[in-house]
Amino acid sequence: MDNFLDLLKERVVVFDGAMGSNLQSLDLTIDDWGGPNFENCSENLLYTRPDAIEKVHTSFLDVGCDVIET
Repeated sequence: MDNFLDLLKERVVVFDGAMGSNLQSLDLTIDDWGGPNFENCSENLLYTRPDAIEKVHTSFLDVGCDVIET
């Protein structure tokens, strides 16, 4: 935690953006979400489409985010 606080003293720290909105932009199918009961339940994508979660996180890092929240 000390390293994070030190970093905040030095510069602006950029956090990631809206996970849900970015997942929605991937045009995932109902099956990708795990069926109709899990549509838009991003937590379920950890089981059904972990690659989609990784893609969004990677896109945040690619544009310079320092921190990825989970």
